[in-house]
Amino acid sequence: MLRAVLKPGKERKVKNFYPTVFADELAEAPKAAGVARVLAAGGEPLGVGYYDPTARAALRVYRFDDGPLDAPFFRHRIEQAARRRAGLGPYHRLLHAEADGLPGLVVDRFGDLLLVQVRTRGAWALQERWLDPLREVTGAQSALLVPTGHAAKEGLALKRAPLWGAPPEQLVVEEDGLVFAIPLDLAQTKGYYLDQRENRRRFEAGVGPEDRVLDVFAYVGAFALRAARRGAYALAVDQDLAALAVADRTARALGLALDLRQGEALSVLTQLVDEKRRFNRVVLDPPALAKSPRDVPRAKRYLVALLARTFQLIEPDGEVWLSSCSYYLKETDLLEAARRAGADTGTRFAVRAVFHQPPDHPWIAQIPETLYLKTLVLGVQPL
Repeated sequence: MLRAVLKPGKERKVKNFYPTVFADELAEAPKAAGVARVLAAGGEPLGVGYYDPTARAALRVYRFDDGPLDAPFFRHRIEQAARRRAGLGPYHRLLHAEADGLPGLVVDRFGDLLLVQVRTRGAWALQERWLDPLREVTGAQSALLVPTGHAAKEGLALKRAPLWGAPPEQLVVEEDGLVFAIPLDLAQTKGYYLDQRENRRRFEAGVGPEDRVLDVFAYVGAFALRAARRGAYALAVDQDLAALAVADRTARALGLALDLRQGEALSVLTQLVDEKRRFNRVVLDPPALAKSPRDVPRAKRYLVALLARTFQLIEPDGEVWLSSCSYYLKETDLLEAARRAGADTGTRFAVRAVFHQPPDHPWIAQIPETLYLKTLVLGVQPL
């Protein structure tokens, strides 16, 4: 086994179960990629990880004791993760990378199909050790490797390919009576946003037949469809026609009335303001707007613009559900954007609730990056 020695003082974060060690935190690094024993500057063993000399995050720690990274190790971790998801039904995130002690490996379960993301060179290099345990523990009939931007950033050129079995042509998801049949070409890039499941339930619980609901960045319309089945008017907005087609098919199959509008979110919101449309519930769930710290100022400006248009559309005492899936955008950033938009439009609002991701997307206190989904419920509250 290779040997990686930390600089003095850098052992504290590893002892506190933080799994990422950067290249400049190593006093002694292996000469090649591979599984490495992690040692403190004084020689104290801290754990075992995978060393990748090409990555800035050069060392990912898998275990915080001594031992192999073999198939029994991965089986144990996967079994642990599966036990934690017991009772969540057949559609959930099974493995959430570092949060489940498996850096670089994300697995979403959709019944007998697994969508697998491999985000690091280390996770890919260890594939032969986790692939069979994953198949055996889950019993899934097929698994599909889904390329991600995370892998591309690490120089890992992966293509969509079955890992075993024959994946179906459609990703079929049932959520509280709504059944979405998503073409696999669409699902491989966007999947289905399992992390918003609890928010969708909360949102639906507050909707009545008199409501007018606007779902922006709607994807396949999961928020809008829940509103429609409560008898509310619902308009779903998305730039992706293929996603809106799924929403339309789902609505028709259930006999629900759903309006659709294709276009870039800010442009559509501006059109709706010009049309003098009014809503009392608006969902803003944009994709990741800040993938690095340098993206944050631009992302906040965009959020201010989105919220300003939204506040022009919202009825007094209406609600805006604002979500961000960007780790680098904090709750304080979302609040600042909302305050700036409120100042621009003369809108006074209360923060009625703050929500985070559900338990199948664990948030580990010692790993700040595992908290990524933030949702603010803003109630427009004029005096």
